[in-house]
Amino acid sequence: MKNNKGYRNSEGTESVSQAAKLAVIAGAITTLGDALATIAAGLALEDELKENESKNNNDMDKLQKQIDDLNYEMKQLKKMFR
Repeated sequence: MKNNKGYRNSEGTESVSQAAKLAVIAGAITTLGDALATIAAGLALEDELKENESKNNNDMDKLQKQIDDLNYEMKQLKKMFR
C-alpha cells in the first residue's frame, strides 16, 4: 500500500511540475505578445505623428501662399490709388 501511495504522490508532483512549466511558457508567450502589441502601437503613433507633421507643413505652405497673395493684392491697390 505504501508503494501505491508513493506512486500517486510522484504522479501528482509530475502533474504539478508540468502545470508549472506550462504556466511559465504561457507567461512568456503572453509577455511576447504584449511586447509586440506595444511595438505596433508605437509604430502606429509614429506614423500618425509623421502624417500630422506633413499636414501641418502643407497647411503652413497654404497660409504662406495666401499671405503672399494678399501682399501682392495690397501692392496693386496702392499703385491704383497713387
